[in-house]
Amino acid sequence: MTWWVIIASGPSLTRADCDALRGIGTTIAVNRAVFFTPWADYLYGGDASFWKVYGPKTAWFKGDRVTPEKYLSTRQFNGDHRFKNFGGNSGHQAMQYAVSQGARRVALIGFDHKHTDGRKHCHEDYPRQVKVGSEIVSFGNAECTDFWVKVMNSSAQDAKAMGVEIVNLSRETALTCFERVTVEDFVNEQR
Repeated sequence: MTWWVIIASGPSLTRADCDALRGIGTTIAVNRAVFFTPWADYLYGGDASFWKVYGPKTAWFKGDRVTPEKYLSTRQFNGDHRFKNFGGNSGHQAMQYAVSQGARRVALIGFDHKHTDGRKHCHEDYPRQVKVGSEIVSFGNAECTDFWVKVMNSSAQDAKAMGVEIVNLSRETALTCFERVTVEDFVNEQR
């Protein structure tokens, strides 16, 4: 069975980890993680604000774009009824999208679900507001990490009931609901 690798933009994510995972299964880059993984198969962004500001900056991306809203995307995803909760963050939604597409094995990375070393992302924080044309676009910056953990715990149970294997490769994480595997061990096992 092929792996689906979901690469989110938690603060512990590194470009070296992304490069090591290249070519292992189907890859979904979440939000700005796409700048570390231009080779990904999918770009998932759960917020219209991401697409309004960063959608045009990813015009070079050759894979499919997925979002709950039909905005600069090629595929629309509004959840999978087998999960009790939809989202909480784009990484969570991307994991559910992979399962909805038939994924039976999912590897997560960049799913810190906490602030690591005082950072909220592997990139600089999103600006609070950006002017796009005549519109003011607002961003959040990982303020709800406790909620994200709670919702992911629920989805982990749902995925397990469906027979989906999920491992967490994140170097730092608040998630305890998935088996932890180092990137190095995971890559060695797949090669």
